[in-house]
Amino acid sequence: MRGESTEYGHRHPGGPWPAPPQAGAAPLLLRPAARLRWAILVVAVVCGLVFLSPAGALGGAPALVATVVVETAACVLLWMRASRIRVVVTEHQIETIGVFRRRLRPRAEAAHVVRATLIPPRGMIFPVVFVLDARGRVIVRLNGGAYAPEDLDRLAGHLGLPQSGPDQPVTARQLTRTYPEIVPFFEARPILTGFAVAAMLVPVLMVVALIVALTSLR
Repeated sequence: MRGESTEYGHRHPGGPWPAPPQAGAAPLLLRPAARLRWAILVVAVVCGLVFLSPAGALGGAPALVATVVVETAACVLLWMRASRIRVVVTEHQIETIGVFRRRLRPRAEAAHVVRATLIPPRGMIFPVVFVLDARGRVIVRLNGGAYAPEDLDRLAGHLGLPQSGPDQPVTARQLTRTYPEIVPFFEARPILTGFAVAAMLVPVLMVVALIVALTSLR
């Protein structure tokens, strides 16, 4: 059911807006599903094999052993970092802990919640919740593929902010027509990003292949 029309789209029913945080309320703690940690670990292993193994193969057994040690240490460190991923909402702050960085924003800066169902370039559609400041910049983003659906509801309900969003599933680029800064450039333009990544990787792979070929001729 469509709600009240606003500058952001359609506001979901509820209110009053915004609901002030309750004094002394317990912090809201949200953690991603365990499969996210495994996905990060798989990506780390694949990247390690692609970028470090050729150096080990070219350098002989000592370099290969060193490569394995480096890859193992990197995977363990990444697993530990991935285990710390969480979103914590207190009475005064919103803390987001990612794999590589920690962000702390005053809760008072949160002004609006956008709920949408995104259509990725590949794969199944997934729900997503964005918490925006007054200028439309993202403070927190929760993807349904990483967090449980009830966690998305808990975050939106806990903040007590105006909510809006498209009624139908949309692509990231379609969402930027209403919320210009809500997704990064590479997500809004996946095809262009794919070509750019390929243009950078192909020369690197060609150089690696050339080095391997010249080494094998010795």
